[in-house]
Amino acid sequence: MGELIVIGHGQTEWSLSGRHAGRTDVALTEAGEAAAGALAPRLAHRRLVAVFSSPLSRAMRTAELAGLTGVTPDRDLLEWDYGGYEGLTAEQIREARPGWDLWRDGVVPGDAGHPHPGTHSRLATGDGQPVISARNAP
Repeated sequence: MGELIVIGHGQTEWSLSGRHAGRTDVALTEAGEAAAGALAPRLAHRRLVAVFSSPLSRAMRTAELAGLTGVTPDRDLLEWDYGGYEGLTAEQIREARPGWDLWRDGVVPGDAGHPHPGTHSRLATGDGQPVISARNAP
């Protein structure tokens, strides 16, 4: 039986400070690059059928430093669109909207552009071999 391996992008300044980085292309920190590079030995001997990544540089760089080759950028793997909350922390949002909860209240303007539920099932293909998705993690 095959595996689906999901790798979250390495640390960014915004993830370190709790800021919502959704569609903003924030670079990895040195610690984020080191963590991504530390994955390379663990992945080096795996036979990979396909590797997909968000096209954002933090995800593509994580995949590169992890030693992954042949990475296919896939817009379906973009992180959520935080709209007017992009770059803000949950605490900052709650100052303007007391009790705000992403799942209940969404973002302004409009709804978050969450990945479509079928995205991960579409990626879980590959003749029984592992498939890796270097996807930005919350």
